[in-house]
Amino acid sequence: MRLTHNMEDVSAHHATDIVQLNVGGKRYTTLFETLARSKSSFFNRIMRIDHVTGKVLLFRRNFMVDAEGAIFINRDGDLFAHALQFMRDGKRTALPEKVYTLKQLIRESEFFGMESWKQVLTEQLEIVEKKSNEIADILTGIDAHVGRLTESFYFNGFKK
Repeated sequence: MRLTHNMEDVSAHHATDIVQLNVGGKRYTTLFETLARSKSSFFNRIMRIDHVTGKVLLFRRNFMVDAEGAIFINRDGDLFAHALQFMRDGKRTALPEKVYTLKQLIRESEFFGMESWKQVLTEQLEIVEKKSNEIADILTGIDAHVGRLTESFYFNGFKK
């Protein structure tokens, strides 16, 4: 079954044309190609590369635009910077090391339907949590040692 669209609903763009995004009030500028090749189910509903013409087809009825004509996405604009960076750089993207931020980004990867990004983020979260646990264990050991030293100084004084 082939889906047909009213021509008013579809516009064709060169892959290297610039597209404006408004994500939660934060503006982003990128290429249509970046979004169309992102393997994001969210962006695949909005645009696709026509393999016959090589053009990016933009399905206007599948998104809203703001007053300036930018595609509006009702998500956290600061977190979207990480998503866009992953679309551009893939697995070479620098990842945050804060557990809370990683958990937020995993949720964003689910919203945007970016399974490969979710996998990378989940692996990073496991690494960061393991490091956090190791540091907590070290600090617990140091705390116990300091407690024993303090107790020893208290009862024995500072004798040589």
